Amino acid sequence: MNNRSLNHKKKVLRGIFLNLFTAAFIIMCYFYVSETFGSISTLFLGNSDFSIQFGITLLIFTFFSMRAGPLQGGITGFFGEFLYQLAYYNTIYLDWCVLIAIWGSLCGIYKYKPLKYLQIKTFFFSLALLSINTLLMIILIILIRKFYYLSYKNIYIIFLEIGLLFLVQSFLSILFIVPILLVLYEKALATKEQHLYYMILTHHPISMNDHTFNLRFGKTYVYFCSRCSGVIIGGMMAYFFTQLVENIYNINFNPELAVLLCIFLPIPGLIDWGTQRMLLRKSTTESRLFTGFIIGTALHLMSFTYKYYFFMISLLILYFSILFLLMYLGHRKEMKLLKKELNDEFHSNNVLEFNNNS
Repeated sequence: MNNRSLNHKKKVLRGIFLNLFTAAFIIMCYFYVSETFGSISTLFLGNSDFSIQFGITLLIFTFFSMRAGPLQGGITGFFGEFLYQLAYYNTIYLDWCVLIAIWGSLCGIYKYKPLKYLQIKTFFFSLALLSINTLLMIILIILIRKFYYLSYKNIYIIFLEIGLLFLVQSFLSILFIVPILLVLYEKALATKEQHLYYMILTHHPISMNDHTFNLRFGKTYVYFCSRCSGVIIGGMMAYFFTQLVENIYNINFNPELAVLLCIFLPIPGLIDWGTQRMLLRKSTTESRLFTGFIIGTALHLMSFTYKYYFFMISLLILYFSILFLLMYLGHRKEMKLLKKELNDEFHSNNVLEFNNNS
């Protein structure tokens, strides 16, 4: 019963982590792709000319929404657009935040499942779904422009100016391309179950796979080192949010605060890894991910501590000295335990042999 409840708890925690990770990943992708190519709303705001463009952001966001589902599609669409507008627009257009959230939810209704898109009928069904979603979005765009902004133009003119533009962009960018991408995704990652376990990603042999976690792509499971993955995720998230704050408020992160965080954030990770290395306790995937995350945050924050260069060098030397000391002490303890086990085994074999001879 205890094992069952423990497994259930781990499953719940994993589900929460994966949902948060997926949402953060889609929002960050939306933001950074929009930085280069413009967001979904860019073409429709402040543009009086009919301009046909290939919607890279629309394509990527639609693909991710159909992979993630309606809830994540809606949430990530709203916050991705909102954060981009907050950073780069002079005015917040909440109507477009809501519209893109609706688009993400509508696209996510027909949520991806492994082997789903290898069926020809599913391909055409997704094509029809995207067509219906496009028509619904055109209707919403026209209604918002007419009644929310109280436009004096009639509905037909609004359709020609904005609705037709969205229709053309949808046709060029997603209508056929997204279903094709989903089919290619299926063929590459979902035709058979496979587990990709490489030392370069896990840093641990298969016998220590409890130090890893996996991400599933279709029916392909890719394994990663838990703590290192946490470091990468933490660094990426810290970079994203500090850049976001800089873009919105035009201020740099406080160097003194960065130094304080760099002092304290690595300590939990050092304790978690050190106590395990000293064989005092066994770490968990959750603690490795969390401590890795805050270490990654600290590593990024070091980029703001250039004023205290020599102090940070000293701090790094101190932490690495502690790390190597724990490695040495842990190795000695392992060797002592191994020697004791070998001696006990040798002694028991001698006793058994003596008894047999007697």
